[in-house]
Amino acid sequence: MKQSVVYIGIDVAKAHLDVAWAGTFRRLPNERSGHAALVRWIKQSTTPVQLICEASGGYEQALLESLEKSEVKVTLVQAVRVRQYARAAGILAKTDRIDAKVLAAFGSAMQPQPTSPLSAEQKRLRQYEAQRRHLSRTLVAEENRLAQLSCTELRTLSRSLISKIKTQIKTLDRGISDLIAQDQTLCVKAQKLTAISGVGVRTAALLLAQMPELGQLNRRQAAALAGLAPFNHDSGSVRGKRAIFGGRPALRSGLYMAALSAARFNPILSSFYQRLRTKGKPHKLALTAVMRKLLLALNQTLKPLPCST
Repeated sequence: MKQSVVYIGIDVAKAHLDVAWAGTFRRLPNERSGHAALVRWIKQSTTPVQLICEASGGYEQALLESLEKSEVKVTLVQAVRVRQYARAAGILAKTDRIDAKVLAAFGSAMQPQPTSPLSAEQKRLRQYEAQRRHLSRTLVAEENRLAQLSCTELRTLSRSLISKIKTQIKTLDRGISDLIAQDQTLCVKAQKLTAISGVGVRTAALLLAQMPELGQLNRRQAAALAGLAPFNHDSGSVRGKRAIFGGRPALRSGLYMAALSAARFNPILSSFYQRLRTKGKPHKLALTAVMRKLLLALNQTLKPLPCST
């Protein structure tokens, strides 16, 4: 007989962890000693347990690594999903203790799958790629600011900062290339992704870093994860416009730039885009359809080949 899983909610803060387990609450420090105490407490359970926590701006990373080493199952969930669940349950108050209790209840109700741990190379690639995107946004902001400055001294300082940011971006690009080249799995995937017209090295790195599930998903899962699945908005006899939302914003932004290129230079996607435009579809709608079709092609490209018998 299959044992039922006990779900434990953990609200992660910078300094501490609030843990809710079957009506029991504990507050532990969010550091190595607190993580060890949590693992010891969990190991006392005679039934399978699964931890539920939200992404907390990186404060959860050390905890996740500690749980991974101790082979404790954990699911990292979207904060918005948990908050919507709490409202549906009539829980409007919000404290760390209440949040931990809600996370445990969310796990029991939704029974989410455990989050698959990433390899060390995958974690480093994700950090490099996120830093690269951060510097790119900073560069655009500083270049826009430079255009508005009239003070000579400030313009000199701004140009110096822009130069340093560009240097760091080049350093990160080399680091990303080296990380992919040194890992056989990442290297093979990158080669398959860039083989599709419209997908460059930057887009491939973004996909490998922000969507490691690519190649393991079905069509609907892949589109939803990137925020490219059209959702109905109907009521009675009213048929509203389908719209996309949710998903991973950084991934969707990267696919948008790739789709702009693919709509011009990829023979299949270019004709697909032109066909939609000929039917009177707006530019953005047609381009979104190209994004979704491109993503599904990339997902299919990374799927393992079926074993021959």
